[in-house]
Parts: sequence; C-alpha cells; structure tokens
Amino acid sequence: MSEPAIVIVQDSREQRGYSPLFQTPCVTGTLTYGDYSIAGLEHLIAVERKSLPDLLGSVTQGRERFETELKRARSLHRFFLLIEASPSAFLVESFGSLSRAHPRSVWGTLMTWSTRYHPVIFGQDRETAAKICEGLLVGYAREFHKTVESMGKATKALDKAHRLDAPFKKWSR
Repeated sequence: MSEPAIVIVQDSREQRGYSPLFQTPCVTGTLTYGDYSIAGLEHLIAVERKSLPDLLGSVTQGRERFETELKRARSLHRFFLLIEASPSAFLVESFGSLSRAHPRSVWGTLMTWSTRYHPVIFGQDRETAAKICEGLLVGYAREFHKTVESMGKATKALDKAHRLDAPFKKWSR
C-alpha cells in the first residue's frame, strides 16, 4: 500500500507563516489547535509557533488565554510548542526593549509548561523552526499511516484465522 499524500495545514490566522519555507505541500485552513497540522489529522496533532516577542506576550499579558489554549490542546495525541529562539536567549540578564519580564522567570514558565502541558521545542531561528515544524508533522503523518496499515494487515490476518477456525467450532459444541 502506498503512502497517502501528506499535506500540511497552516492556520488562516497565522500572520508570518512557514508555508514558503516548507518542501511539503501546504494549504491554508482554520485550525482548532495550534498554527500547523496535517490535513485529515487535525484532531491528532498540532504545532504552535511562537517568535520570541510573541512568546513573551503569551507569558506575560496573554498568559491566562494562552494557558487555556495549552490545556485545551491536551485532547490531541501530540502538540508541540515551537519557539523561534535558542535556549540561550533565555539565559540572559534582560530581554531589553522586548519585555520587562525576567528571562529566568520566562524560562521557568517554559519548563513548567513543558512538563505540565506539552513539549517545548527550541528552533534557534525562523528557518530552523520551520524545518523542525515540517519534520514533526511529516514524521507523525508517516508513523500514523504505518500504524493504520499494520492494523489493517492484523485485521485481515485475524479474519483469515477466524475463517479457517470456523469448521472446527461446530464440532466443539
């Protein structure tokens, strides 16, 4: 059985999307969770992308709303928070003009969210984060399709075993 075509879905509200950076076909649609998913698997996986300024807003002023989103996304099989920055961006004394939040406090929040809700992945920069996002989604889709295919083979084997066993069942009553 051949692998079905994999298509990434980019949320229509995503303002600075990765679609031009993807090698995998990408369409725009409305997602319930995150900024990116796989067509047909939106109920199973999503990736939420955050630039550093966007993340700082989500940790400070928008914290309650964002934590509600993280809680809601627990219904998915996989959900990733992908940050367009390296971990070293949080190991500084100050974010300067970006935010008055203390970097160690933001780091602590990310580590808590990573254990309480979903994995946090650092993408170094926009281009690297786009590759990570695409890799996570395509990898998940391939594994999903392999699982479905193997389940189909197992079901066929069980059906065949049941048919072979049927003549003996009437004698064992």
